[in-house]
Amino acid sequence: MYEISYSNGQPKVTTETYDEAIGILQSEYPDLEYGHDGDLSDGGDRTLAWACEEDSVNDAGQNAVASIREVNA
Repeated sequence: MYEISYSNGQPKVTTETYDEAIGILQSEYPDLEYGHDGDLSDGGDRTLAWACEEDSVNDAGQNAVASIREVNA
C-alpha cells in the first residue's frame, strides 16, 4: 500500500499501488512532475511530487505538493 501526504494539509490518501497514487496526483496536478534521485523506484523511502517541472528544478522537496511513501497494510 502507498500513502500520499500533501504539503497543504489535505488529508492523506492511501492506495493499493504506486501507479494508483501517481494517477491521483496527476488528476489533481495535470503538469505533475515526480521522481528524484533516491525516490521509491531507486530504493529510497519516498517519492516527491511537484505541481510542474519548473517547481521541481533544483528543489530538494521544499516546493513539493506531495510525497508518496510505501506503508504496511
